[in-house]
Amino acid sequence: MKRSIRNIVNHNTFKNVGYLTIGNIIGRGLSLVGVFYIPKLLGPEQYGVYNTVTAFVALFAVFTFEGINKVVIRESARDLSKSKEIIESTFGLRLLFSLMATILCASVTMFIDYDSGIKLYMAIYSISLVLSGLRRSLNSIYQSFENMRILAVSSVIRPLLRVPIALALLMNGYGVLSLLIVDLVIDLVTALYLYLFSRKFVIFNVFSKIKVLKKYVIPGARFSVLGFLNTLSCRIDIVMLSLLTTQQNVGVYALAYRIVEAGLMVRQPISQSIFPYYSKKFVTIKPRFLELVKHTLIITVPLIAVIIPSLFVINPVVTIVFGDEFVKSAELFGVLVFYLVFYFALIPWGLFLETTNNELSLIYICTACAVINILLNIVLFDHYGVVGVAYSTLAVELFRLTFSILFSAKVISKLNR
Repeated sequence: MKRSIRNIVNHNTFKNVGYLTIGNIIGRGLSLVGVFYIPKLLGPEQYGVYNTVTAFVALFAVFTFEGINKVVIRESARDLSKSKEIIESTFGLRLLFSLMATILCASVTMFIDYDSGIKLYMAIYSISLVLSGLRRSLNSIYQSFENMRILAVSSVIRPLLRVPIALALLMNGYGVLSLLIVDLVIDLVTALYLYLFSRKFVIFNVFSKIKVLKKYVIPGARFSVLGFLNTLSCRIDIVMLSLLTTQQNVGVYALAYRIVEAGLMVRQPISQSIFPYYSKKFVTIKPRFLELVKHTLIITVPLIAVIIPSLFVINPVVTIVFGDEFVKSAELFGVLVFYLVFYFALIPWGLFLETTNNELSLIYICTACAVINILLNIVLFDHYGVVGVAYSTLAVELFRLTFSILFSAKVISKLNR
C-alpha cells in the first residue's frame, strides 16, 4: 500500500494535479472574495437574475460541440506526434458550432417567458459561448501534452482580473449587465493568453479548413450529448427555480450553490490530470476494479474530513457575511454540500468509462439522471420548497455514482476475460 501511494505521488499525473490544485485554490480563493461581496452588493433578487442568465446560456454549450475537446485530448495523448493533425481537423468545426450556438441562444431568448431585461442580458451573454468555446479548445492542448502549469496560471488570471473590476463597478452603481460584460472580456483575454503559449507545444492554423471526420465527430457528438445530459442532471437547478419561483429565491439558492461550488476547486484539477493518464494507461494495461476503488477513497476521504467541520460554521458565516436576507442559504448549503462527496467519488468511474470508449454507457446513465432530476425538481419543490431542489440533486448524484460503478465493473470484467 505504501509503495503504491509513493508511486502515485511520484507520477507526473500527481504533479499535474498539484499544479492545477494550487492554481484552482488561489483562483477560487480570489473568486470567494466575489462570492462574499457580489451577492451583498446586488441583493437576492439581482443576484438571482445574474445566475439565471449565466445558467440559461450554459444550457446551450451542448451546441458548441464541446465534446470534441475530449476526443482531441484522448487521441493526442495516445500519440503526440499526431496532435497538430488532430487539432487542425477539429478546431475550425468547434468554432463554427460555437458561433451557431450563440445565434441559437440569442434567438431562443425571444420566445421564453422572462422579463425583457433578462432576455436582453441573455442575448448579450450568449457571446460567451464563442469565447468559452475557444478557451476550452485551447485548454485541451495543454491537457493532451500533460502540461498543466499554464492552465494553473490561467485559473488565477481570470478571477484576479474579474473580481476587483466587478466589485469596483458594482460599488459605483453599475449592475448585472456590467458583470456580464466583465465576464466576456475576461474570457477573451484568457483565450488570447492560452493561444500564445500553446505555440510552445504545437503550432497550428486557427483558420484551418473545416473538416468533418467520422472518427472524431461521432465520439465528439457522444461527449457533447453527455455534457448536455450532465447539465440537465446536475446543473439545471437554477434555471428550473427561475421558472418555478421568484428571482429572490433563485438568488438565495444560488449563493448556497456557489459556496458549495468552491469545493470543486480540487475536482477539476484531478479530473483534468487523470483523463490523459487513464487514456494511455488502459490501452496497454488491463484495468482492475480495486484500483479504481483505491483512487475513489484517496479522492473522497480527505473531502469528507473537510465537509464535516464546515457544517458547524456555515450558519454564523452566512449571517455575518451576507446578512439575514440570505440566512436560508445556510440550510441549503447543509444539504448541497453532500453532493460534493458523490460528485468527487464519480471521478475515477466516469473517466474510466470515457477513456475506454464507453461513452454510450455514460449517456444512458445521464439520460436517466436528467429525466429523474427534472421530475424530482418539480415534485420535491412542490412538497418542500427550494430545499426540495437540493434534495433532488443529492438523489440524482447517488443514482449516477451507483450505476457508473456497476457499468464500470461490467466493462472491467469484459476487458479482463
